[in-house]
Amino acid sequence: MIPVYKPYIPNKSIEYATEAIQSGWVSSIGEYIERATERLKGITGVKYAVLVNNGTSATHLCARVLKEWHPETKRVFLPSACYVAAYNSLLYDDNEWVLQPIDLDIDTWNMSIPEYEEGDAIMAVHNLGNVMPLSGVECPVIEDSCETLLGKSKQGHSLCSSLSFFGNKNMTSGEGGAVLTDDEDIFRYVYKLKGQGQTQTRYIHDQLGYNYRMTNVQAALLLGQLEELEIIQAYKKSLFIKYNNRFKDNSNIIPQKTTYDHSNWMYAVRILGSKSYEENKMFLDSRGIDTRPMFYSFKHHKHLYFLHNMGGRTVANAEKLHKEIVMLPSYPQLTEIEINHITDSVKELAETK
Repeated sequence: MIPVYKPYIPNKSIEYATEAIQSGWVSSIGEYIERATERLKGITGVKYAVLVNNGTSATHLCARVLKEWHPETKRVFLPSACYVAAYNSLLYDDNEWVLQPIDLDIDTWNMSIPEYEEGDAIMAVHNLGNVMPLSGVECPVIEDSCETLLGKSKQGHSLCSSLSFFGNKNMTSGEGGAVLTDDEDIFRYVYKLKGQGQTQTRYIHDQLGYNYRMTNVQAALLLGQLEELEIIQAYKKSLFIKYNNRFKDNSNIIPQKTTYDHSNWMYAVRILGSKSYEENKMFLDSRGIDTRPMFYSFKHHKHLYFLHNMGGRTVANAEKLHKEIVMLPSYPQLTEIEINHITDSVKELAETK
């Protein structure tokens, strides 16, 4: 079975992680925390970065920033379908926000910017690494950038953004994440929250916080990949180009439309005429190809179904896209033989529709 993803772990990552273990600094203090932080800031171009234990923690901290910086917020827009952590992060603290899902655009698979008013905010989720255009947005914005490598978008004015370094991301520390911002006050707030609300005096805490700290070993693993980012991204970009070229003449196979930029995280296509993802998965499984579906709409999650009952929350495009989209193997180590087998099989699948 060709897996849908497997991490690319360069020798530097193994070397650094081994050094971190041998140094005895295996928890949340150590030189690799600082080195990976500085490297990440340089790559993303932001002023401040806070490494944390996973992308969900990072997105939750962004939600806390929205609540602290804009207490007037009453309604938050987010996509009708995305990884569920975006929704959970907005619900963790019993916020009184009204969540307003916006159905996905049929071409970009992201939400479109809605008409907003005073008291509104946006959780911008860049589905599958396809970066939403945010220029000109004037209401408060936080970004779930867990499927991108770009971090805080340079096109808008978001308060902060979250990154994920999960095992299937372009950069991985096994589990891990980061919050990025250009605001020093937000940086200090997030840094304190992720460390149990501790002040500059050790074991003195002046607010409720969380244990969201990344370990030195995780940071060492991450640093080795950050140092080879250009190599990894070149592989990923080349792979996406090969997929696009092989599918470009097939009108039943539609890739995700990029409107601003794309991190080349997960390659996926719509198979027009599909009745269900499960049917497509069964076909590709028989060819030895692992796949993933597009994210379910919020109405499929039991703890979010209350949003569906509130009415006025359309999921028609999200439901259609879930039936049609298949995520394809997207890791740098794919061989030409494997790529040809995948694309030939997808074309064969499309011919059955």
